[in-house]
Amino acid sequence: MSKQHLNQTNDNNESANFFLPDFCQTRSLFMILLIGELLAVIFTLLNVDTENSLWNALGFYSMSIQIISLVSTACLCLLRKFFVRFNDWLSGIFSLIIVLVTTFLFSLATIRWFWLLPLDMTDSLQLHLILKNLLIAALIGSVALRYFYLQQQFRTHVALEAAARLEALQARIRPHFLFNSMNVIASLTRIDPKKAERAIEDLSDLFRATLNSNQELIPFSQELENSEKYLAIEKLRLGERLKVERSIQNDTLEVLIPPLSVQPLLENAVYHGIQMLPDGGIVKVESFIDKENLNIIIENPKPTHAAKQGNGIALKNITQRLDVIYKGKGLLIRHSDDHCYQIKMIIPLVKPEY
Repeated sequence: MSKQHLNQTNDNNESANFFLPDFCQTRSLFMILLIGELLAVIFTLLNVDTENSLWNALGFYSMSIQIISLVSTACLCLLRKFFVRFNDWLSGIFSLIIVLVTTFLFSLATIRWFWLLPLDMTDSLQLHLILKNLLIAALIGSVALRYFYLQQQFRTHVALEAAARLEALQARIRPHFLFNSMNVIASLTRIDPKKAERAIEDLSDLFRATLNSNQELIPFSQELENSEKYLAIEKLRLGERLKVERSIQNDTLEVLIPPLSVQPLLENAVYHGIQMLPDGGIVKVESFIDKENLNIIIENPKPTHAAKQGNGIALKNITQRLDVIYKGKGLLIRHSDDHCYQIKMIIPLVKPEY
């Protein structure tokens, strides 16, 4: 990876973690316009009197607030990359200065071209207008910056919590799976050394993928490969009791998904389904693309007697990670009837950039 690419990646990470929103985006601009109009309505209701027209007052406040908001937003849009280099306090102070300078210049323009008066800083009326506008701008700007900061802190907290849960999931290898795998390998060393060696390699690869994955997203093909290693080890233990049917569409293999999102679901299917049935059963794995989403379906037969209930840690972790990564657009849907248990994972399409 080139030094230029690394620098660009670091810049993108810093920009994503910066507390000021990207005011160049249409969504941010729309929110600024909406909030500005709400403030104009509030100021109109607080200051209108019987001598002034309601609509004239609303038009004046709306024009004033929108001009100051849009000019300040344009400046913050252009200077955001520069502010990222500083800490949050300095960036907040610089942002507030921009709002105050814009307000000051607009107040001077209002006196000169709206009131048609020569500028005179010694005039108490003009000075009162300027100071009042600066005070209002300082209060509103400070509250807005504080809100942006707290919002970013909340997003960071949620992301860190999700990362911690991912680390816990990566470090979590069920003892029963490890012990069962080692017992299988031990029994194979005398009967079939080559198969035992292959099982050791699969177990090693699975541990390496589980403990060393620090990527937020990996190709579905890679997650599927890790899952196949897990199923191969369980196949040695359960034999013909474990059967797997796959229906994987080729166009789904390059879609990026969170690591350790499919393997834990297959583990649940084996542990709570196949293992509990004397004759075993079939685990069905299906993937397809529907509109703008990748659909991954895992289905296993359901024991007729009461199966061992798990604590649901894996499913909770996967659900939270999907929610954090895909902003509520990733879903984990569970369906159960008398005969089968099905989990459907819906992931928005994200493909690698070459």
